[in-house]
Amino acid sequence: MIRKIAKDIIGEPAIRNLRRIFSMEAEITVKRRNFHLQFLKKGDLFFDVGANLGNRIFPIVHLGIRIIAIEPQQECIEHLKKHFGNKITIVPKGLGAEKGEETMFIADMSILSSFAKDWINETQESGRFSDHQWDEQRTIEMTTLDVLIEKYGHPDFIKIDVEGYELEVLKGLSQPVKMVSLEYTVPEQTDILIACMIRLNDICNQNSLFNYSIGESMEWATDKWLSLEEMTKVVNSKEFIDTTFGDIYMKNKM
Repeated sequence: MIRKIAKDIIGEPAIRNLRRIFSMEAEITVKRRNFHLQFLKKGDLFFDVGANLGNRIFPIVHLGIRIIAIEPQQECIEHLKKHFGNKITIVPKGLGAEKGEETMFIADMSILSSFAKDWINETQESGRFSDHQWDEQRTIEMTTLDVLIEKYGHPDFIKIDVEGYELEVLKGLSQPVKMVSLEYTVPEQTDILIACMIRLNDICNQNSLFNYSIGESMEWATDKWLSLEEMTKVVNSKEFIDTTFGDIYMKNKM
């Protein structure tokens, strides 16, 4: 009866389209879960820096992983509370090089809001996000990765997706970590990406290995983990620049 009413209201073509959308979303969720289970297991601690609406949380929230979601945008915080409740711990702050306050530039899409004015300017000038606006500014309380580690413990994985502010986040980390992912935007911020890789390698006492995943593929781009020197060559290549965005992963050999 409900199916017939839905067909009468929105039509069979729309029903088929919705089925395709739900099927694609389910497939993406499974891929994200399986990908993250390569380096997260029950009882592990996961820092999601720039949690936004929780698309990295949803696939793993029921797997017994301790999740610390760092997100400064109030609209996103309310969404996280509504959908995940006490299954996660929310830190309603930004992360940077030190504690204090910073200006966040709020975009017309929450995933594009950023502390990094240079990133905003560069992605607008390149045409990547020229159709979007950052018309609001908010003063946000900031903390650091070191402070979070002292409070919650040493994470097994840190995901950092902060729209061009990744290097500042890493400046707030002074101790080796097991594994980190960083969103990249190229060619606009190729130099920043390399600086982030160097920073991670220094923090981990030159014991870092790198890999990457293109876009939202949730697949390793190479079956071999690379040294800093090897990964730097990859990042500077035309083939990598043509990927435009994705995530760099660092794991500590020790």
